[in-house]
Order: sequence, then C-alpha cells, then structure tokens
Amino acid sequence: MAQARGLPLSSFVCARLDLSWGLFRSCMVQAAVAEADGAAGPAPEPEKPPAPATASSSAVDRAREALEPMPRLRAKVVHGFGRGSKVLGFPTANMEVRWDKEQEPETLEPHEREILEFAQSCRAGIYYAWAQVSNGPDRGVYKAAMSVGWNPTFTDVKRKTIEPWILHDYTEDFYECELRLIICGFVRPELKFDKFEDLIVAIREDGDFCGEALAAAPCADVASDGFFAEAPAKA
Repeated sequence: MAQARGLPLSSFVCARLDLSWGLFRSCMVQAAVAEADGAAGPAPEPEKPPAPATASSSAVDRAREALEPMPRLRAKVVHGFGRGSKVLGFPTANMEVRWDKEQEPETLEPHEREILEFAQSCRAGIYYAWAQVSNGPDRGVYKAAMSVGWNPTFTDVKRKTIEPWILHDYTEDFYECELRLIICGFVRPELKFDKFEDLIVAIREDGDFCGEALAAAPCADVASDGFFAEAPAKA
C-alpha cells in the first residue's frame, strides 16, 4: 500500500501532539482528554492495566478479526498538547473524548457517550477502520490504521487513547470538524517497544496490513456506508 509505505512514520508515534496540517502525507488522530469546566476538584487517577508484552518489530503477529457489529464513532477534532512539532516535527490531529464526564455520562450527547463507552470497554491494540472528516474541506472516506490503548512505549499517558492514522494526504487543516469512523476489525493487541526503531517498523507494517484488510471484501463496501456524510455537490 503506497500511502502507508511512503509517509514519515514517526508521525504515528507522536499522535498525542499538536499539528499543522498539510505538511506530510498522512494524518493521525488521538482521543484527547477534554477539560472539565468548573470542576470542583481533580478527578481520581484511573488505574492502568498490567503492562503489555514487550516486542520487537520482527515478533509482531497480526490477524483480521472482524467486529460485529462494526462500531460507528464520531467526535470533534481538537488541538492537542503542543509537543509534536516542538519535539519531533510531525503533524497530528486529536479527537475529543469526554473523560471529564465519565462519572456523569447522562449529560453527554449520544455520539459523545458512544465514543466514551467504546474507549472504556474496547481491547487495547490495533484496529482497521474507514474514516471521514464529515464537515471538512475534504470529505472523502479513507482507510485508517487505528491504535487504541495506553501507548505503553510512552509513560505519560493517563487515559486510554484512540488514535486512527488516516492514510490520506490532507492539504488543509480541519480543527473543530467532525471525524467519523467505522471500525471493521481488530489486528493485534497493544505491545511495548523498547527500541524506537522497532516501533516505527511495526507502525509501517500495521498500516500496510490495515490497508490490505480494508481493500478486501467485505470491508471494501463499508466505505460507501450511509453513516458517512455525502460530499457537497460541486457547482
């Protein structure tokens, strides 16, 4: 899959970071923690699960495990933590997940509850999905390799994150736009990589694997699902 092989893969690594869109051949999405307005005090620290297995890139096993039903998620793209361009120089996007409302989910909109519940209950690991910025300048439906979990290679993540890597060249930014995802299947569990180079190789291979899975039946037809918004007619 040329799109996955041709892009600077460390952009996937820094998916928790701020971005300037249109500089590289792909985008990444991370589920970011929304700040609570007027909170009475700090929320209790969530308990992280046991550390995942440590692996090298040559020891990663992948499979196409279809999800039924396929989760359909949507959320706003927001600014991140501002570390990507400063530390690594790669652009990323961040998708809002309302962890600040975890104790009162009834106050959320239905789509906000759905992505929060998915983040709470899903397995940590790599998934393949179709993605669309539904109200942005580019409303195409594109393949994505999605990482869900605690990012164990890094030690500063306090909440489980959802990070779709959209395998497409966006030429304009889409902050505050809505991102829609249909998650077709599960690839592998979350792993920790002691070597940065092994992580980069694994991400490259995840992208290739997910692209191939989405190009095959029955996932290929999901790109035309009615969940995705229609692009506006051209004048």
